[in-house]
Amino acid sequence: MSTAKKIFRIAKKTAWGIFLGFFGLVAVVALWLTIEKFIMKSPVPSIFGFATLTVETGSMQSILEEESIDPGDMILIRRQNEYKVGEVITFLHEGDKIPTTHRIIGMHEDGGFKTKGDANNTPDPEGVSEDIILGKVVHKFKGAGVFATWVRTEGWIYITACFAILGLGLFILSSDEEEEAQKNTETEEIAESEGVSDNSEADRNQDQNTEN
Repeated sequence: MSTAKKIFRIAKKTAWGIFLGFFGLVAVVALWLTIEKFIMKSPVPSIFGFATLTVETGSMQSILEEESIDPGDMILIRRQNEYKVGEVITFLHEGDKIPTTHRIIGMHEDGGFKTKGDANNTPDPEGVSEDIILGKVVHKFKGAGVFATWVRTEGWIYITACFAILGLGLFILSSDEEEEAQKNTETEEIAESEGVSDNSEADRNQDQNTEN
């Protein structure tokens, strides 16, 4: 086998392994999120306590770029055992369908944390108890929420199609290589067989000459 063919085979196996590994990971994540959402009835499905959300309002916008959370940003939240004043948390009041992400500014007189959006003039009217907190904001991805929303609505179709085409292409290449390898094996066997026949004929001729 030539060096080029060896490199091609290694590259193809690597690509196929990456494809299967990524596809398997996506399948496991999708399965777990489905279980959390429909069986465990989690309002925001998470993995190992982490979840992502897309920010839709400007209540957490700030003049400080590093602190500002703008509409279209994606935030990563993590569940914690305790929360402190100054932290930005995501919570969901009973009856609400969309979680709220605001900063803890103190304790509410009616109990629970007092929260406020950085861009809002007044604190939130209701206190936030720990049992409705979904997690603390640990990171933001600038503008990534727009892409995530596109993927959820229609982009997943195109992404799935791309992976399907890639998988089909790798499968076809693998089939062609196996067919070529089989042909080479058959050719070698035929050549080997013919070589044995030629040697046998030569031996018979040599035996006849010896007898004469």
